[in-house]
Amino acid sequence: MVAGLVFLTVVLVFILQNLQDVDVRFFTARWRIPLGLDLLLAAVLGGLVVVMAGAVRLLQLRRVARRHLRAHRGG
Repeated sequence: MVAGLVFLTVVLVFILQNLQDVDVRFFTARWRIPLGLDLLLAAVLGGLVVVMAGAVRLLQLRRVARRHLRAHRGG
């Protein structure tokens, strides 16, 4: 719990120290957003991509393990 609060405090300080707006371009989209918030959103979206990839892999491994277990029970 303490480590989480320290991390949250560090992230909030980072965001508050980086409030200058920056121009962001992604393919054809363009927008203005504070730098700290932009980096935070990029990190969160990157984390979500990693979690989704891990979840897909976990489901694949569970399916293989289930098949393997059924094959050994029946044999």
